[in-house]
Amino acid sequence: MDYTDLLNPQIPKLPVYQPGRPIELVAREFGLSPDKIIKLASNENPLGICPTGREAAEKALKDGWMYPDNAGYFLVNRLAKRHGVNFEQIALGAGSNEIFYMLCALFVRPGVEVVMGEYAFISYKIGTVLSGGTPVLVEMPNYGHDLKAMREAITDKTRLVFLPNPNDPTGSLVEEAELLAFARSLPDHVVFCYDEAYAEYQECPADISSLIAEGRKVIGTRTFSKIFGLAGLRIGYGYGEIELMKLLNSVRAPFNTSSIAQVAALAALEDTDWVSRSRAVNAVGLKQLEAGFTELGLEWVP
Repeated sequence: MDYTDLLNPQIPKLPVYQPGRPIELVAREFGLSPDKIIKLASNENPLGICPTGREAAEKALKDGWMYPDNAGYFLVNRLAKRHGVNFEQIALGAGSNEIFYMLCALFVRPGVEVVMGEYAFISYKIGTVLSGGTPVLVEMPNYGHDLKAMREAITDKTRLVFLPNPNDPTGSLVEEAELLAFARSLPDHVVFCYDEAYAEYQECPADISSLIAEGRKVIGTRTFSKIFGLAGLRIGYGYGEIELMKLLNSVRAPFNTSSIAQVAALAALEDTDWVSRSRAVNAVGLKQLEAGFTELGLEWVP
């Protein structure tokens, strides 16, 4: 008997997450200079790490011999204030990616369906399959989410719906009114995960606070990996309806976020100048790519 005979039956079905390759490895393979390579695969902030976050992380290294605060007291309180919720309505994750897996651990099992767009973030599918569930991939015309089709895909077997907005990786956007109407149309046996990894790149991102206040089964997820440039520290969070968040924290691994990541994220939240600069650079980059694609005659998604 070998390992394959001992595996859970869903493991061989797992889709593969294909991350962007490190610049140094690409340079070595093709005989290129690392400073001539621009990495676009992972949506990392081209400006680098948020300087206030870096400074806080460097100072925190001296206490690296101690375990982190498991509850993330200071960061969680700051995040609760940011979203107008209570301390108990926040759960920290090693990036928002871990939150998706925790949701699947809570609600997905064999016979359960999870609805998501066909071009949405692959971690939703991985988490679903890992927990023994069935991913239901809804077509995305013009690379954008079709909320009507997603609603029609929901059955009595559905327990989770994932929606990233703006979408990763296609960048398409669902407007707030349409989003809120979709969330309010969901049946009571469905939990709605609203992935806001790129919300800070918008001047006025959609606001789900009204859904949370109504007590709906909804969770918003955010990450410090993108606009804050803390991808290497692995820190993110979820916020939502209190009973849901208590359940999420019940399956959260002890010390799942490091003390260094926590203090870096806390400091980065206060650096509004960095966020504004990153957003401005991103807007210029979008125009540059649109113009270049048009000149080259390439098809592109707005």
